[in-house]
Amino acid sequence: METPLRRNAAWLVVAIAYVSAFPYFEKLNNPNENVRVWAARAVVQHGELNLGKVMAEWGYVNDKAISGKMLFSGKAPGTTFLGVPVLYAQTKLWKLLGWNPPSKLGATLALRVGSVALPLLIFLWFFARHIERIVKSPAVRDLLVLGLGVGTLMYPYGITFVGHAQAAAAAYTGFMLLPARGEPPPSRARLQWAGVCVALSVVFEYQAALVAVLLGAYAAAVLRRRWGWFLLGASLPALLLGAYHTALFGRPWDFPYAHLENTGFAQLWYQKDNWFIGLGKVHSSAVAVTTFAPSYGLFAFSPFLLLGVAGAIAAIIKGPRLQGALMLAIAAAMFAFLWRMSNWRGGWCVGPRYIAAAVPFLAWGAGLLYARCRGRPRARSAVAVALGGLVAVSIFMNALSATVYPHYPEQFDNPLFDLTIPLLASGYAPYSLGTLLGLHGAVSLAPLGLVLVLGLALGMGGDDDRPRRWVSQTSGAVLLASTIILALAKYGRAPSRAEDGARGFVESYWEPRRRVDTPPSFAPPAPAVPGAAPPPGSKPR
Repeated sequence: METPLRRNAAWLVVAIAYVSAFPYFEKLNNPNENVRVWAARAVVQHGELNLGKVMAEWGYVNDKAISGKMLFSGKAPGTTFLGVPVLYAQTKLWKLLGWNPPSKLGATLALRVGSVALPLLIFLWFFARHIERIVKSPAVRDLLVLGLGVGTLMYPYGITFVGHAQAAAAAYTGFMLLPARGEPPPSRARLQWAGVCVALSVVFEYQAALVAVLLGAYAAAVLRRRWGWFLLGASLPALLLGAYHTALFGRPWDFPYAHLENTGFAQLWYQKDNWFIGLGKVHSSAVAVTTFAPSYGLFAFSPFLLLGVAGAIAAIIKGPRLQGALMLAIAAAMFAFLWRMSNWRGGWCVGPRYIAAAVPFLAWGAGLLYARCRGRPRARSAVAVALGGLVAVSIFMNALSATVYPHYPEQFDNPLFDLTIPLLASGYAPYSLGTLLGLHGAVSLAPLGLVLVLGLALGMGGDDDRPRRWVSQTSGAVLLASTIILALAKYGRAPSRAEDGARGFVESYWEPRRRVDTPPSFAPPAPAVPGAAPPPGSKPR
């Protein structure tokens, strides 16, 4: 019988990870995040969505939509509105203490923690309960919680004020509230909340509409006559989103992308061969890069999700077929969407952020694969070893990327090994709990690294308490992880002037200031700056 502490130990590790690092670079002026921060401040400080007054106070920000003479956020509004009560409470508290309104740094920290990290941790707690019912293994439950929370896109976009991880969490929460085929029907209220959550995913990120449609079809298949309650719940966020679009742009179906202020960004969304906003023919170069390339690929950064693909295929063959089909359909739809995007690379970022909504479903598929091995000890042990090793690689890739510099320039074909690790070796490290303790450079991230290693130890050895079996499984997982990491470290072209320039540019605006004697690299600035006044044709974040 597990104690409450042991049962929630992996989740606690993830919680520590979500509040341990704060990569913030004011001079980068990251538009994907900052336009949402500016919008939240506009509502709290000035009672309006127009960004004009905040820009006069805080300066220029990109990714804006223009309507008439007013400027608005060019993003889906969910993240902004979820951040409003957080920023409002912070502003009121600052006023009670006699302080000035929150600064850009202070507001961003509060918004990241209060409206992104904390809601995601609540979601991951329920995900842990959900997945343990499937795998019936504390060790595999822990690995999947750690893998999803810190080893996927959920982490870099769960500690920044953007909507990708929020959309993924909302969509999967709606799925968790739905019954599987053959299960007793839940209450009407639960079905309505399932619909609300699925529709909210679109309010956070518009491309999550593909996932919402597939979940709606799945709900219709399992609920039949009761599907109307799900649809009723989904209608409320949909109506509110339509009202938002109407208020700002005149029509419910008019997206901000049709009103982008930056002409270079607008050209990317409206190329002549596109048949819809930003969507056209399949870009052949995107297929390999978004899947397995160490620069951007989903399965390079999170290889354990490949077990989710295998789990979905196994489910289609031997059951549960409907759930397996749902998993594959969501993954296929999101990849197909990404490959048709004119801006499929997504600017300076970690991994294919536009398809983050598919990630929890693939993690669930990895759990289904393990559950199918019940009663076959050798197969179960093999899947557990593979899962442990691949989750370790995924955490290595995403934890370093997210905590150090989650804005990878496109010049790098292997950014973790060609940018992040050299930055740490040169003494560059982000704000973190370690810096509060007076640590600097790579050492400041050592407490987080230790916590993650201890978390992995919870699941790598499996559920067998025999020492020899535990050592065998742990050794196998460590060997697999080491082999993959060493292979990834050797991938990539020789250093180039473009990479040197991008690295020098990143170092030029680093926060906090480097506190070691290791000399920085001296290189010309990168040719393009994400953020302030980008040249025509530059890619939006």
